[in-house]
Amino acid sequence: MKKYIESISKLNNITLSASTDEIDRYSESDIFWTKHKNGLTSIKNIRKGDIYQFEFGKNYVPEMSYEHRGLVIGMSQKLLYVLPIYSYKTASHKNPPLHIIDNPSGNGDFYLLKKSEFPFLRHDSVVKLNDIRTVSDARIKYSHNASISPSSDTYKFIEDGVFRRYFPSISFDYDKLKIDHENVVKQSEADNEQIIELQQQVIDLTNALATFQQKSNEE
Repeated sequence: MKKYIESISKLNNITLSASTDEIDRYSESDIFWTKHKNGLTSIKNIRKGDIYQFEFGKNYVPEMSYEHRGLVIGMSQKLLYVLPIYSYKTASHKNPPLHIIDNPSGNGDFYLLKKSEFPFLRHDSVVKLNDIRTVSDARIKYSHNASISPSSDTYKFIEDGVFRRYFPSISFDYDKLKIDHENVVKQSEADNEQIIELQQQVIDLTNALATFQQKSNEE
């Protein structure tokens, strides 16, 4: 009990030096935690590509904290693998983020979601590719009734960016295998074409031989 009281006192002292906005945000975070700490949630049928409002809680810098949107990229029972989403501010991103069309070789830490491309956004935002989170589905505050289809080029580009960021050596091997596979396919196609040409030559020679034999018999 004594340690708890001491921790609360220290927390209160820190709180007094924080901004009003941050005090409100982590107060909301604590209230939400007390209601959902046992994993209670009303959200059903969660799918890859869905976008929800998450309470990420109080975390260390530079981890994402408090309430933000998030893109679900995987699930394991009640655990979700989520990429946080937050407002895009040009001044805060000196190196422009990735974008499948405008900047495919951009800053791999972020992916730019344009308001013009995604109607559920109120402003341009970024997906934080370098801060994948494993969270309980109880952290979902509400659904945005929006998603990025896993079959879309944008989702595949985002997923590929995450794969390359977290598993670079596997990604390198994958790219090499992909190139080797493409070369094998090309060689196989070339071999098939050659086989067809040889088969046609055999047919032509067989026909020519039959014609020659027929003329010989007639003579």
